[in-house]
Amino acid sequence: MTDQATRVVPAGWYEDPSDASLVRWWNGIAWTDHTQPKPDLDGTAALEESFAGPSAVRSRARIRSTSTAESWIVAFTPVLLSVGLLAGAWAWLYVEPTLLVAGIAVALVYAVSVAVAILDRRKLERWGHTPPPFIAVLLTAPVYLLIRALKLPKSWGQVIAWALSAVLLVGGPAALWGAGALTSVEIATRIQYELRQELVGNGVASAVSCPPIADTMTVGSIYTCAVTRPDGSEGKLWVSIDSDDGDYSYSFALR
Repeated sequence: MTDQATRVVPAGWYEDPSDASLVRWWNGIAWTDHTQPKPDLDGTAALEESFAGPSAVRSRARIRSTSTAESWIVAFTPVLLSVGLLAGAWAWLYVEPTLLVAGIAVALVYAVSVAVAILDRRKLERWGHTPPPFIAVLLTAPVYLLIRALKLPKSWGQVIAWALSAVLLVGGPAALWGAGALTSVEIATRIQYELRQELVGNGVASAVSCPPIADTMTVGSIYTCAVTRPDGSEGKLWVSIDSDDGDYSYSFALR
């Protein structure tokens, strides 16, 4: 067997095979896309040195992700808002009929979304991105996420997550309510509200707690509510469903 030598052309500037007025950089393996006007012979060495030197190395900048943990927290603020509104509804029915708790819940969710959005902007800046303007932070979570998605690539996932969670957590129950699927819950919460207003308002009890999920659709069905008397003792209240329209009667259970 005989060895066959392979001719290797060193890296350098050579006349462009497709245009004699240019020189093209040969990297030692293949032609590159780098071309220059053909220089004088005296300038060829300087041209090669400037291209091959460290300052001329072409490096592809790493594109960092735009997905941050903070942006996903903002995306799921509808979950926090739903929890807050449920707490407000519970306070309305069982503690005091006031919108204060619901208002506090909405304010807290807004404050959380603003604080987390500020952290998201800072992280985007550290990662070399241009974040949304600061005013966007104050324009509620969906507006911030939309502006963020318009400015940054691959940021629409958070907008979609916000929209889906809002539809499921707010639109879903609203649709069920409108379709009549939550009629029993509606009647049970109305009974809770009316009994609390009557008994607590008349000083018969200091607190009344009826279950929000009970059989209020079957005539003759009975369920139990817990009652706290003004002296602090506990008692029970029986609620009887008397008609298909949700009419009811009640009586205190015997000790």
